Order: sequence, then C-alpha cells, then structure tokens
Amino acid sequence: MSQLVSSKSGTLDINKYITGFPSVVGGGSQEDINLIEIYFINRGIREQQGQQGLQENVIDVSVKNSLETFIDNYYKKSRVEKYKSYTHNERIYTYELSNDNQYVSSKIKKHMDILDNILVICSKNNKQPNYTFPCTNEIDSISEYIIKEYKISNRISLILRSDVGDSDSGSGDGGEDIKTLYIEYRHSNNVDIDKINETINKIIRKILYQASHA
Repeated sequence: MSQLVSSKSGTLDINKYITGFPSVVGGGSQEDINLIEIYFINRGIREQQGQQGLQENVIDVSVKNSLETFIDNYYKKSRVEKYKSYTHNERIYTYELSNDNQYVSSKIKKHMDILDNILVICSKNNKQPNYTFPCTNEIDSISEYIIKEYKISNRISLILRSDVGDSDSGSGDGGEDIKTLYIEYRHSNNVDIDKINETINKIIRKILYQASHA
C-alpha cells in the first residue's frame, strides 16, 4: 500500500484520486483504480492523534449507535445482508449467508489519504473466478458482518458495516459489534465527475455535522 498522505483542503475532489497520483503499488496505471471508499474518522480519537501523531497509522473509523439511528431515518436502505468472508492476500471469498451466494474478488489498495475528518482509500477491485481462491487452511482471516446499504445513485452508496464479535478468531461470538460507516464510489471513466463530487461532498457534510452533534 502507498504511504498515508494528509490533506488540508475542506472539499473532497474525486478527480484527484483518479488522475492526480502516480501509481506506486502493485504496478499498472492510475486508471486501475475503480473503487474509492470514504471513511469517517472518530473525532475523539482523531484529536488525540493530532497531539501525539499518527501512531503506526492506526485510525479509528468506528461510529456511534446514535449516528446509525440518524442514517436509518435520513437515508433509505436498499438492502441489508449478512456475509462471511475468507481472506488470502488480496483475494476475498465471500458468502451471502441468507442465500448461499458465493463469489471471489480481489482488492488491491493503491492510495490512502486523510482529509480533515475523513479517510480516503483508493483500490483496484475486480471479481475473480471462484477456483482462484486457495483451500481454506491457507486463509489469512475470517470475518462475519452485516452490511446495510443506502443507495444514493448507480455508483454511490452509503455503507454501514457491522462486524460481528471477534472477526480475527472467526468464531463470530464474544465482544461487541464494531460499526463502520463509509461512502462507496464505483468509478467509471464516462461519469460526470462534477456531479459525483457534488453528491459525495453533500453526504460528507451531512454526516460530519451529525457526528459532531451526536
């Protein structure tokens, strides 16, 4: 993964992440990026890190239950699904637990950026044939989680992910759920990038305002 870059501008420009950086991870060109995820940094932890520095690049992006309540009331859910995923290097084998649908994808992180209270992660994400995933005794981790998707447009969704119990052990029990909120943008070269920027920044302002008053 490329090094963490800290930005100071108050407005997110998606075009910057598509064309503004040389590709330094995994080879290929900047056009490889087709997925941008925008996470909301926990404000209390962020203030501590501002005093002590970013220790080992650990950033808290967990959210409070009160913010989830606001999201449920303000945005319209398009789906709620429970998953179990197995990870090996950049490949992820995912099961949809409600219908036993299975698929493999690869996700290679290209860039990370901090913009005030948001974390931006840019990736190359592609579906892979199921047979490309190795046998399960070679996996790196197992996670079980619930995804609430609030679809904003064909390419933009607000995602609330709840990781169930202790995801590292794969047991699915013990400990509280960890909830993470992020905007998912699936890039295409033929989009109206100005409209994309307007939509994403509107969501960011709304969420950050609500989080600051939670």
